[in-house]
Amino acid sequence: AWGARARWARHAIQAVVIAVVGWQAVGHVTSGGESAEAWCPLGGIEGAWTVLTTGRTVAHVHTSSLVLAATVLVLALVGRGFFCGWLCPLGTVQEMVHKAGRAVTDRIPPLRRLRRRLERGAGIERWRRIDRVLRWGRWLVLAWPIIGAAVTGTMVFRVADPWITLLMVAQFEISLAFVVLVATLVLALFIQRPFCRYACPLGAVQSLAGKLSPIAVQRDASACLGCDLCNQACPMAIPVNTRTRVTDTSCNGCLECVAACPSQNGLSVTLAMPTFRTRR
Repeated sequence: AWGARARWARHAIQAVVIAVVGWQAVGHVTSGGESAEAWCPLGGIEGAWTVLTTGRTVAHVHTSSLVLAATVLVLALVGRGFFCGWLCPLGTVQEMVHKAGRAVTDRIPPLRRLRRRLERGAGIERWRRIDRVLRWGRWLVLAWPIIGAAVTGTMVFRVADPWITLLMVAQFEISLAFVVLVATLVLALFIQRPFCRYACPLGAVQSLAGKLSPIAVQRDASACLGCDLCNQACPMAIPVNTRTRVTDTSCNGCLECVAACPSQNGLSVTLAMPTFRTRR
């Protein structure tokens, strides 16, 4: 029951964040408010890393970006993937698009049958292998802004950052970042949180800090019903029913698996010493 209440709380928080983002986007266009970069925690991480490693500052990094970056890291230490699962507006928009896509296919019988065939066919194992390889992508993407900022002293990732485009969407400027955002949303029709899984550098940083978090979802094998509902609910496609403790770096702390579990004691959130075994 508490898992369902957590789900409602998460959706309420996500709605507030989306409203704030909408206000920021409109305000920037109508009154020339703060730049979207001021709301970018990745910029703070780029700036802090560059100062620490080279002593150089990075252009366009705002004080608010540094504060947001520190907040994200603290949240990761305390609540693992809390920022990604509860606060990130780009993640929320991807969730909304995916649910809309599911709603459409559920109402069109041919599409519904095709989706179920793909989800249960022999190709699903091949896709899972591809998915595991693609998850290395966010570590490669992370190297781009970190190394680029240190070398050039600029936020090199901003040209392709869908976060910035989302915050400035009311301006509707065609750019590489806009193309990345559109591609992300198209993929989100078929794959849950594609940017989060395969390309988000902020998620990669947060997952490293999250390895130090004592909080995680715990599975009680003796209470598990083997229904697979937790796996189906997980937006990051983590095989929750094979874990004793969900410490995967891709876990975004959304607690959808806990909300979906029909067993009263099957899944819970517990405190324990951090583990450093890496699972993508």
